[in-house]
Amino acid sequence: MTWHQAVLYALPDAVLLFGDGRCIDGNVAAARLFGLAGREEVVGRDISWFSPQKQPDGRGSGEAISARIQDAVRGRPGRFAWKCRRAGGTTFDAEIALVTVRIDDAVVIAVRIRDTSRENLLLAEARAAEWRAEMVIQGNPMPIVIWDLDMTIRAVNKAFLQMTGYERRALESMSVQDFESLDRTAWKITDALLKGQTVLEEVTLDLPVGTRTLIRYSTPLVGGDGNVIDVMTVYRDITL
Repeated sequence: MTWHQAVLYALPDAVLLFGDGRCIDGNVAAARLFGLAGREEVVGRDISWFSPQKQPDGRGSGEAISARIQDAVRGRPGRFAWKCRRAGGTTFDAEIALVTVRIDDAVVIAVRIRDTSRENLLLAEARAAEWRAEMVIQGNPMPIVIWDLDMTIRAVNKAFLQMTGYERRALESMSVQDFESLDRTAWKITDALLKGQTVLEEVTLDLPVGTRTLIRYSTPLVGGDGNVIDVMTVYRDITL
């Protein structure tokens, strides 16, 4: 076993070596990623075999990867998103890293492939969930504010703007300190973050529409990992 094979086969990441457009070596992780029985099955395959005919942007995979390889040969190693193809014909999203290495006086292309399909799916699901939550907040008749962890305003709904008289643009520069109760005896919204529990209180706020007495309900919003990601405050105007 040569030195480069010892290193290649020990890597946990999927790595393939290419010379003159064909795979000259690879590790077990790469064979497994592409649905092949063993690393011997990757050797000899043309570089085009590992990708569908076209990438999502419409470019031909062969032409696009050739341009990336030329960049790597010129000393500009690259890292980019790519659509790969398994032996069974299914495709998956990947992050590709290309570098040139010298082996026995020959320059070859080392390609590291990382499957990102699950990451992309989780990201898309998170974005969809965030969009649905935003729609619920904006359509809610109760005035609502969402605070970031640094207790600056991340989002407000139309009902909050109507209750307070603030312009949405003005709120972009405001933080939780701008919404402390005039009597200074109420709990603070930050208590919902610091204590990780709901805070229900009556407060008196000086707002553009005038002084208002409000019931303020602040609760921490928890992500899938159990950590607080935001704080939501819902208001009810009880001014006489």
